[in-house]
Amino acid sequence: MRISGVGCCVVDYIYQDVDFTLPKANRYLTKDGTHGLIISEGNLLEHLTTHFGVSEGKLIQDIVGGITPHKTLGGVSVVTLISAAQLLFDQGDIEVYYYANIPRNELGKLTIETIRKTPLRTDRLKIVEGDSVVTHALCGNDAQGNPSRTFICAPSVHPSTALELEELDDDFYTSELTVFSAIQWEPLINERFSQVLRKCKEHNSITMVSTASDPLMRGRHKWVLGDSDKVYEYIDILMMNKEEALHYSGKDDLESAVKYFQSIPSIQGVLITDGLNPTYVYGKGELCRPYHGFIPTVHAIDEDKARGLLPHGDTVGCGDNYCGGVVASIALQLKRGAGQIDLMEACILGNLSGGITSTTTGGIFKEQFFGEKQRLVDRYYRDYVKQVRAFQAKEETPAGEWCGHA
Repeated sequence: MRISGVGCCVVDYIYQDVDFTLPKANRYLTKDGTHGLIISEGNLLEHLTTHFGVSEGKLIQDIVGGITPHKTLGGVSVVTLISAAQLLFDQGDIEVYYYANIPRNELGKLTIETIRKTPLRTDRLKIVEGDSVVTHALCGNDAQGNPSRTFICAPSVHPSTALELEELDDDFYTSELTVFSAIQWEPLINERFSQVLRKCKEHNSITMVSTASDPLMRGRHKWVLGDSDKVYEYIDILMMNKEEALHYSGKDDLESAVKYFQSIPSIQGVLITDGLNPTYVYGKGELCRPYHGFIPTVHAIDEDKARGLLPHGDTVGCGDNYCGGVVASIALQLKRGAGQIDLMEACILGNLSGGITSTTTGGIFKEQFFGEKQRLVDRYYRDYVKQVRAFQAKEETPAGEWCGHA
């Protein structure tokens, strides 16, 4: 089985314990919801420096103070695929490929060296002459005091390393699973996204799309995914967080957003994460087993962190690792010949994968040996399944009446 993915890959500069309440940082926070820094979302560096009339160096220094960043590989797509590959490392007949152009420079070297320490296949990575961009990941608390991460970034990969449409080969389109993550990061693919998805479907590939905060859509009531809403005609499974679900649906509450995505006939599965709150899961049709409801996050991992049995990390990449767990679960289900994909089962592995990643700094769980992450997931799996069953038994209608019928 082949899993192929494309989308965001970037080096993160991660700053821990950023205090947005300090006067120097607070002055950059949005006052109108459009201009200025929005906590827990992606923010364009150019928009911020232009709006406030400051340099990049002053902007970052004012916000983070004297905090020294931790430099590491990040990016929605590569993190998702590494996570999936780590959980599938012992499945010799399942291979995970990432398609990207990596610049021949120091940050590109960091990228390649990091990927080579994971089970992710590098056959479709190309080293090219070009420039890098970085993302500043600010780890602090949101308005409710919950751990969050806020990004200051470029709008996409540097033009010198952007993938051409022709670089997606036949092997990509004929993969059993094609995974697209923060596709806006690859502008040449993004502008023809519906065409790419349609070609995948013509080859019977299961298409999975995970979204990310898109600062280019700032100020729009309804965000556009790819080239147009036509892309939804070719998406099988859609993964996003709550804020992205509201933005891409153009709705003001989760109930309305869920109904919007449920109304699109071609979408067979929807998974919506919400930080530490339960994840919404919806499956329908021939591809996915009928299901709608909420699934809680893994309490035992947070409890063990509080007791000192697990290290404290940050929330950078937890959502991407969640998506990687979902991808891995679906691949395993297909391998064993499941007639329909069980998205509840996929969400369980996704939540475990995301939870384990909260014990490390940065989006990638850097394994000391292949199988380390899988071993940690296995440690919590049985108790977590019991937690999920207890949660569902407690809820007469797990997702509420508004969730409709699968």
